[in-house]
Amino acid sequence: MHVTLAQLRAFERIVRLGSFHAAARELKLSQPSVSQRIRELEAALQTPLFVRAGPRVSLTAEGHALVEYADRMLATAGELAERFRTRDPLKGTLRLGVSETFAFICLPELLKGLERRYPAIRANVFVGDTGVVSARLNDQTLDIAVVSEPTVAAHVSQEPLGTNVFGWFASASLRFPRRAMVPADLAHHQLIVPAPPARLHATVAKWFADAGVKPRRVSTCNSIHATIEAIGQGAALGIVPVRLMRRALEEERVRWLKVVPPVPGHRVAVCYQIREFGPSLRLLVDLIRELARRHDLFS
Repeated sequence: MHVTLAQLRAFERIVRLGSFHAAARELKLSQPSVSQRIRELEAALQTPLFVRAGPRVSLTAEGHALVEYADRMLATAGELAERFRTRDPLKGTLRLGVSETFAFICLPELLKGLERRYPAIRANVFVGDTGVVSARLNDQTLDIAVVSEPTVAAHVSQEPLGTNVFGWFASASLRFPRRAMVPADLAHHQLIVPAPPARLHATVAKWFADAGVKPRRVSTCNSIHATIEAIGQGAALGIVPVRLMRRALEEERVRWLKVVPPVPGHRVAVCYQIREFGPSLRLLVDLIRELARRHDLFS
């Protein structure tokens, strides 16, 4: 089967305008050319699409079925042409990458804000760690991303958002000394940390190694949600972004363990493809920055 956009456009114009003659006039084609496109379309689909009665035409049952497909395909083709003509990722499908911290707090508001400004936009959202998100930016399979400690190529620009601050947390039901704790104090507890290749996994490993300490029981988890739940229920001590524990701290469900030295924070940036940068992407960068500021997401 070989169906072309030109055939579908001729079909759609006949349906909307009611005759081959009117469609030909609007498409700036001869009427025989329009008729030929419809014959080719009917041959490709192996079904008649119109009932002809003089200059006016009506749709067959299969013709009615084709209308929705034609509209969808022509709209997609139009979006495609506009997206690549303007190099604007907000015209069509936006490929967005975000860290779990940003997704946890800000993603719903970001999507609502985009929909208000660009009602036709669709977003493909990828939530992931630094290494994977950076690789996708470098491979140009993401248009823009919020990422910690980005490692990006020259064709990707980055603008700083702040620092993601981490803390060790425990269930409020567990007892710990009031003094500041050192890595050796935590090393004999059950710990839960992000799974490799998460950057925070390497940060925690270095924090213990720099103190000459090897923790005895370390579990890994690739979900912040599950990690927070495990901490709250007293299954383990865990390290997560401090901002994500604000509500649990206010409700006194968890305790923030003060440690010396503090676990180093991660620099966070919004990164985007330089060749796509323009007014629309500038608006998106500013929206991301405003959401991070409003929610006090990074220090």
